[in-house]
Amino acid sequence: MAIGTYDTYAELYRVISSRNELNEPEDSLELVEPFWCSVKLGAASEATADSTKTASAMYTLKTHYLPSVNDTDVIDIDGQKYNVIGHESPFRSSTILTIERTSYERRV
Repeated sequence: MAIGTYDTYAELYRVISSRNELNEPEDSLELVEPFWCSVKLGAASEATADSTKTASAMYTLKTHYLPSVNDTDVIDIDGQKYNVIGHESPFRSSTILTIERTSYERRV
């Protein structure tokens, strides 16, 4: 990959589940690793049902090899949170992530 193609700064966060003082479940984010990547739009859609409008977008990120990524992690790009829905690391040379952002936010 040519120099300069990783032009977007992103941060990989892990969702940490804990309990608050009332013993209620509570999720928080913990920074795992900052990284540079390239971003490509995969698909986007909007739908309306029962007077409720929903939107979703899927992106593909390509970055250096990230051995610690899993499908429950969250990616932060410019203050926007994206859920990791898939990842692969062919030959451990790079990592390709599929991320999504929805208007109804399925996770933290």
